[in-house]
Amino acid sequence: RPYHTSALSGRMWMEELLNGHPDRILTELGVRLHVFEILLAELRALGLGTSDHGVTLEEQLGIFLY
Repeated sequence: RPYHTSALSGRMWMEELLNGHPDRILTELGVRLHVFEILLAELRALGLGTSDHGVTLEEQLGIFLY
């Protein structure tokens, strides 16, 4: 039976992970929410908060961790 059945993708899937059950982000990305937020803040501090292709930094980090 399929495991990844979410109809969401991209930004909406990340929002679901960030706002959903705390264990979900751990299961999908291998980090707890507070760790994801710390990594995100560090990347922003390095000036990596923008994208020319409309992909948010949250999505980029999610793709990297996935």
